[in-house]
Amino acid sequence: MKPLFYNHIAALSHKKHHNVSVQSHANYSFAKSTNSVPLGVGEFHIAALHYPIVFLANEDGLSPIAIIGLKTKQNVWVNDSGDWLNDYVPAYIRRYPFIAVRTAQDAFTLCIDESADVVNRDGLGSLLFKGDEPSDYLTDRYKLVEAYELEQKRNQVLSSLLLKHKLLETAQLNLKAETETDLLSGFLVVTRKRLDELESDAVSELHKSGAMELIYQHLFSLERFQMLAEHAGSHQNSLVVGE
Repeated sequence: MKPLFYNHIAALSHKKHHNVSVQSHANYSFAKSTNSVPLGVGEFHIAALHYPIVFLANEDGLSPIAIIGLKTKQNVWVNDSGDWLNDYVPAYIRRYPFIAVRTAQDAFTLCIDESADVVNRDGLGSLLFKGDEPSDYLTDRYKLVEAYELEQKRNQVLSSLLLKHKLLETAQLNLKAETETDLLSGFLVVTRKRLDELESDAVSELHKSGAMELIYQHLFSLERFQMLAEHAGSHQNSLVVGE
């Protein structure tokens, strides 16, 4: 299964991409038709100010995601010109069209989506290579992708603790618009009830691991559902947990 947004992933090499440029001006039209994107736990503190953060179950455990739309193919934060209308852009989106493809447990290859609109051989934007060496632009992109990959280990630690202590329940958002009632569902949230029922040893483990701070950031972020609904044109919503 291809990662979200990516269609033609190729490993970067000087031989193949020495004359490739990327238009680095911010245009986020590629992200207009999704209602959620993956997050790294290192983003929680700032993403929580702008987006609801929830969790999705997958074959590897859990994935934290930012909700950016209320319908299946709706991102309310990108307009028709490709402008991002919120103050923070998640790293998963900022790294596009670059991506890391893991080649071993602790190694990855930097790749690019050759089908991305911003990728060209016409000299438009920033060259990936300067002579035989990576350009400053490519070096910067590599650091961003590397940081995102390192976050995945922290994601796994948080995931394992949330599952271990059974802190999650299914949730859905009932959204009432003027002409229709929509339902956003299929995600998990931490419940304060389960958090309050934890034994002292479990609370200590969550604090020592740094997970407790992340949990509170997640809980705080759920208030952003109201901001999201209002931006989407619906002024009434309710988060229903455990149904």
